[in-house]
Amino acid sequence: MRRVIALALAAGAAGGIACASAGAPPGGPEDHAPPQIVKISPESGQTNVHPKEVEVRFDEVVTDRGSGATAIDQLFLISPRTSATRVSWHRSRVTIKPARGFLPNTAYRITVLPGVADLRGNSRHESETALFSTGPDFPPYSILGTVFDWTSQAVARNAYVEAITHPDTSIAYVAATDSTGSFEVGPLPAGTYTLRALIDQNANRTVDRNEKWDTTTVTVSDARRVVELDAIERDTVPPAITNVDAPDSVTLRLTFDKPLDPAIPLQPALVQLERADSTPIEIQRVEWASVYERRAQAADSAKRAQAADSARRAQPDTARARPPARPTPPPAAPSGARPPPPPRKPKAPPPEKAIVLSVSPRTPMHPGETLRIRANGFRNLVGKSAPLGPRAFNVPKPAPRDTTNKPPADSVRRPPLLR
Repeated sequence: MRRVIALALAAGAAGGIACASAGAPPGGPEDHAPPQIVKISPESGQTNVHPKEVEVRFDEVVTDRGSGATAIDQLFLISPRTSATRVSWHRSRVTIKPARGFLPNTAYRITVLPGVADLRGNSRHESETALFSTGPDFPPYSILGTVFDWTSQAVARNAYVEAITHPDTSIAYVAATDSTGSFEVGPLPAGTYTLRALIDQNANRTVDRNEKWDTTTVTVSDARRVVELDAIERDTVPPAITNVDAPDSVTLRLTFDKPLDPAIPLQPALVQLERADSTPIEIQRVEWASVYERRAQAADSAKRAQAADSARRAQPDTARARPPARPTPPPAAPSGARPPPPPRKPKAPPPEKAIVLSVSPRTPMHPGETLRIRANGFRNLVGKSAPLGPRAFNVPKPAPRDTTNKPPADSVRRPPLLR
């Protein structure tokens, strides 16, 4: 009898362990497919509907968190946004609604963002939208555009975009960029909007420190407006000089701690340079560091080309008559295949943090001397500026010649004969 009871207890414990396991059921192919949307209610395109909530049904149970640590309530957008969005999880369906309910005679866009995942961690990589109206029709206007990461010169995926109405700023039409950085805000009525794009690192839909963003004003009076937004860190603190470098006696490079406004009209009057006894040093030109480097590279290339041409002219006639070798052509693309399009880039190059001053040869900088520099009018990307300096720095001395690698004297060699 004791043996029967022991076997029963062991079987019960094994059954309890099996029931407590949350792993996938044994057998059958392993599931790697992300959850698919079966239905969104109200259905897209409907008018004169008055829902209390929007329901999104999936073909399997989804987790109450998105991919990574993103909460599921960050993966659904209601546009226009008039109050906080409430998201409720019900295993294979999710319901969303504004905290104050849907407004009458208003067109809504519901967006399911990438990141909704099943219990195995398979997450969706595409967004899906649905449109419905609590009134009889949809307004014909919208704002289209692209968001770029201005610093990296690449499109910004999954950036948060909002168009805030004027003069009533309590209503915001919201959207998110797709894998190409493109977005569409609307449908919305004609009017003036403050359009803002945010690369939202912590998914709180608020501009935080060190996050990249851009904003512009858009007046909508035709069917579709197309805009470009270049997101970058924008600090309200004026720029400061972090480094002063003198590569030679007539060149000075200033580096700032943040990007400068590309619209600054660079001119010598922005900078004052003087010696320790207050004698001014004449500045002939102020330019962006990239412009100076391109000009220096072009001059260097011209010198190399001139040297190569001189060497070719110095060769015998037979050598000059020999045709140059043809470069090897790149491998041909497969028949019918089109080369991939170049990556999309913003219209403007990234803003710079450095400028280069060209000093007049009449008043060159001397190695080892101490100079003072002042600057004014250098503003950051939000227009903030402040007087800089005076800042003292030393012009570096040329590095001493290395004499450690001289060949040793030949002690075996005989001295010359005296005559």
